[in-house]
Formats: sequence, C-alpha cells, structure tokens
Amino acid sequence: MIILSIRRVILVVLIFMTVVSCHDKLVVMAPYRVVPVVYCVINPKDPVQYLRLEKSFLGEGNAYDMAKESDSIYYKEAAVFLERWADGEMKEQLPMVLVEAPVRESGIFTNDPNYLYMLSKPVLGNKEYRLKIEIPSTNTLISATTHTVSDFKVVKPEGFKKNLPFSSYDNYQSVQWISAPYTRIYQLIIRFHYLEVVNNDTSFLFADWNIGQSITESGAGGELMTVDILQRNFYKWIGNKLTKPPEGIQRLADKKAIDFIFTVGAEELYTYMEIYKADNGVPKEKPVFTNITNGIGLFSAKYVQSVLGKSLSEHSVDSLAYGIYTKDLRFADSQNDYYYTGF
Repeated sequence: MIILSIRRVILVVLIFMTVVSCHDKLVVMAPYRVVPVVYCVINPKDPVQYLRLEKSFLGEGNAYDMAKESDSIYYKEAAVFLERWADGEMKEQLPMVLVEAPVRESGIFTNDPNYLYMLSKPVLGNKEYRLKIEIPSTNTLISATTHTVSDFKVVKPEGFKKNLPFSSYDNYQSVQWISAPYTRIYQLIIRFHYLEVVNNDTSFLFADWNIGQSITESGAGGELMTVDILQRNFYKWIGNKLTKPPEGIQRLADKKAIDFIFTVGAEELYTYMEIYKADNGVPKEKPVFTNITNGIGLFSAKYVQSVLGKSLSEHSVDSLAYGIYTKDLRFADSQNDYYYTGF
C-alpha cells in the first residue's frame, strides 16, 4: 500500500510539472525544482513505524531515465523526527533512522536500493504527533500533524458471550461500537478460522470476509456505530470463498472460529482514501491531496482493534455441515469428537 500510494503522488506531480505540446514551437523547461514527497501512517499497535521520503523532480533529459537513478528520488541526507506534543508543548522527540528495506516491485522508479526511515518503538495512543523533516541540502523544513487512536469500546458482540448463534439464516448478527476521538473511517473484517484434516495431518487455516467501511459524522468520537450482518450471508460467503476439497480431507470450524477485526483511520487517511478511491470506470481529474507543509503526501494514523476467539454454536456448526450454501465443503457436524476432546 505504501509503495503504490507514494508512486501515485510522485506520478501526479511529475505529470503536472511536465509540459507536453503538440505544436512545433519549442517549449522551454522550467528551472530544476525538487518537491519532497512524504508518506507515513503511524500505528500504536505496530512495534516499528516507517516513513518514506522521496522527491519529485524536473530536469533536462528523459524523465524515465532520471527516475531509475536513486539520486533523483532520494535525498542524500535528511533528519527525520516524530514529536509527541500535548498542551502546546513538545513532550518527546523521536529520531527516525535511515534503513535499507527489501527491494520493492520494479516499475518506473528505481527499486534498489529501497530506503525508508524507521522508528524502532511504538507510538502512544490518543496523542498529538508532529512530523519534522530537515533537509540541509535544500534548506527545507517539512512538517505535518496527526492524532493517534486508542482503544474504543466494542458494544456487540459482547465480551462475555463465547458463542455466536449464526444458525438462523434470516437473523442478523449486530456489531456495535463507540467511535474513538480523531477517527473517521472504520473497516470491519470477520475472520473465519477452520481446520483441514487428512490422515494424521491438520492444517489451521483462515479466510477474511470484508464487511465494508463505516464513516463517522465527525472526528469528535462518542458515536454509536452499527453494522447488521444477515447470517445467511455468512454461509453464502463461505460457500463462495471455499471450494470442495479433494477426497480424504475433512474440514472443521475452529473451536474459536470467529474474530472481528477493526482497522481504524484518522481524518487525513479518510480524506486521502476518499479522493483516490475508484471511480467505477468514469475518468475524472483528481486533486492532489496533501497535509504536508513544504512538501506533498500524507502523514496520518491508523489503529487495529480486535474481538477474538468467538465460537460458533452447535447449530451453527451443523449449518456449515448441512446447510444449502456449504453442504458440499465437507465440514464436520457438531457431533465430531474434535468439539469434545480436541487436538
């Protein structure tokens, strides 16, 4: 995601800065200019934070050839800091160090070396963070601000309930939560864990069901968000996701079969995604979104919170085994020894 996003920003800038003419008059190129491009999404749940710093460019010669030169897209020296602020005062300044990451996918821009800036520690939740980048060679000071996200309250499914009654096709499973401050977008995934057993070998597998996005009214927090999931669609999804296994393989729903995984985005990330989302095939000129001062790009925050290990009820397991959408997938019913003795 990081690589695709940064390339998109660089390409947009390159297109805007390059003059193309169909006339036979010579178009004089503007003076060489460098624009810093920054991409960084920090997450309190991640033990390491990463930032990509590159530059757009305009110079004499073939732009594609220049893009293959690491000097054309990387700064030789830059000082990068994450700063934690509260009540108008800086509480902590954290330097990010330059590292060489694994080679990224090949394309227009050089992919080797692949430089990132790294902070080898988590950031704190529900805090204001400011980005500061000093580039001595151009006497440039780049800055941006975002707020991190912290735990929010999940109302449903209730924490004390161990089983999910997914057995009735026409009932709904309600998922509810209270939005956290500084958040605008919530992506919900239901992860289904299952086993495949052949002879004495057992494989532990899972599949992710993307439920979709929920958008808050504002970033103030405290909103009750609700998603109602038709239980029939759970079995339809499994029936479409999995194929009939070869002879000799039996499947079982894991004893802790269901996880609810929320990925939460701050205001800047929500705006960025809205601008660059798909247009259903209708071409449209898009603005260049940036919240970076003295540069372009994105500095924002995300967060991942989960409700883990919910079991399916016996009737739900039997629906997997015998239901119209999943009966050919060789799921064992609730009488299988696994649900009483286990592995």
